[in-house]
Amino acid sequence: MNLSNANGVTTPGSHSSEVYVGDEEHLRGHEATLFRALAARANYLGQDRPDIQFAAKEIARKMSSPTQGDWAKLKRLARYLKSNLRYVHQFRWQSTNKINVYTDSDYAGCRSMRKSTSGGLMLLGGHLVRSWSSTQAIIATSSGEAEYYGIVKAGSVGLGAQSMLSDLGREMEVVILTDSSAAKAIASRTGLGKVRHIDVHYLWIQEIVKKRGVQIKKVDGKLNPADLLTKHLSRECLDRCLMRENVSKRDGRSALLPAISDQLFVSNSAE
Repeated sequence: MNLSNANGVTTPGSHSSEVYVGDEEHLRGHEATLFRALAARANYLGQDRPDIQFAAKEIARKMSSPTQGDWAKLKRLARYLKSNLRYVHQFRWQSTNKINVYTDSDYAGCRSMRKSTSGGLMLLGGHLVRSWSSTQAIIATSSGEAEYYGIVKAGSVGLGAQSMLSDLGREMEVVILTDSSAAKAIASRTGLGKVRHIDVHYLWIQEIVKKRGVQIKKVDGKLNPADLLTKHLSRECLDRCLMRENVSKRDGRSALLPAISDQLFVSNSAE
């Protein structure tokens, strides 16, 4: 991206409401093709980097019709990666029988379509094993409803992992942690209650909770690491969420990685 001499930034994106002249101009030809290739690469990197997963998801949403403003967002992500090359997931020895699934949502966070984002982290004890950031398909009409859809997603992920581990001979308990009292109440009762417009196929989690197949617990919003997957955060909040996920920033290359020789690539190209 020709950013070798550019300065790095401390966050992968920002929620700036300013729109500059030319931001909505569509990319054409080679520029659009390059944007799509780099957006796909960012999406691939995001699978192991929860700190960039939301930014990569937002950029990937624009692959069909990218604009100059989307290119600026991609450049910011590249500048962030330039100064944050390496993060390490720590998997210390532990003994656990719990699958903790943190969930959060950003209600109507998409400025153009007013759709919400669901974010989640699945931890096996204290080990981060999966994370996701996804735009909700349905337009939620309240923050509680958006958070409830996040709980449904978290329940499906947690129960899937529980089933797989059961096949391996490990019986695990699934605990969903949310910072929304309204969403927890919807998931913990039977039926729609006063929320009449929720589609019935989202209510299956209520039966699972009633049968105690899943526990839903409340967590303080400031202590919910899934917040990282729903919006752009400040550097302080970003570090706090990563610390709770046992993910830490490191410098240099891992000592376990072999040295890379430029001559190796030259010889392979010649062949």
